[in-house]
Amino acid sequence: MDTAAQLPPIETEPLTWVEICALYPDQFVCLVDVRPVEPRSPEIRTARIVGYGPTRRAAFDPIRDTRKYSRWSIVFTGECTKPLRRPTLILDDEALKSLCS
Repeated sequence: MDTAAQLPPIETEPLTWVEICALYPDQFVCLVDVRPVEPRSPEIRTARIVGYGPTRRAAFDPIRDTRKYSRWSIVFTGECTKPLRRPTLILDDEALKSLCS
């Protein structure tokens, strides 16, 4: 039996981001019905939780086989300790000349 079949899906009422972080500290949470603080803002005002766990996969497993939610997101409630990935940009002499002129 796979993990998704063992976990019953949960579905909370809308919670604020502070409440989500307090209930699921240092966990990945799968959110639906996300309401941002402002339009196009990455900050979350309220959302409903439909899954959680120590990994992204564990948070998504409860809804993996359902098509009930067309929009969802997975967010980490703790502080990220890994360095951010940054794109590498290599400028050759020709590109550098065009930027400096």
